[in-house]
Amino acid sequence: MGIPRHRRNLPAAPQPEDAASFPAVDDELLRTLPPLLRAVVRALGFGRAREWLAEHGGVNVTLPARRTQALLLEADELARLRHTLAPHLDAAGRCWMPKADKLFIRVRDAQIRKDRPATSVNALARRENLSSRQILNICREDDERQFDLF
Repeated sequence: MGIPRHRRNLPAAPQPEDAASFPAVDDELLRTLPPLLRAVVRALGFGRAREWLAEHGGVNVTLPARRTQALLLEADELARLRHTLAPHLDAAGRCWMPKADKLFIRVRDAQIRKDRPATSVNALARRENLSSRQILNICREDDERQFDLF
C-alpha cells in the first residue's frame, strides 16, 4: 500500500532567493497596473507576462508547487509567480488571471510615445511588431490630447 500521496513528504517548491532573481521592470510602469497584474509583471517581466497572459488570462489558474508543462513556465518563473501572487491565491492555489490585452496596449503605446524622439519609426515598428502607420497613429494620438495654450 504505502503512504497516501497527500501525506508523503514532498520537497518544498523553490523560493526566489533575492530581488536580483526577479526581472527588471520600471517602477513607474508597475504603479500604473492593478495589484494582480503588478504581481504577474513583477514576477515574469513585462514581455513574458504579456505572452503568458495572452494564453492564460481571463480564467482561473491553479499555480502548482512544482513545474508542469500545462502552464508553460520554467521552475524559477513559477516560484516567482507563486511568491508574488501569494496574497491573491485561494487555499487551493488558484487565482483568477485578468485579460490584460487592452491594458498592455495602453502601456505599450505610452512606451512608444516615450521612445519616439530617440528611435526611428521603423525601429519601433519592428520592435513592437506593428506597421509604421500604426506607430505614427499612436504618436499622433498623443499630440491630439495636448491642450492648446491660446
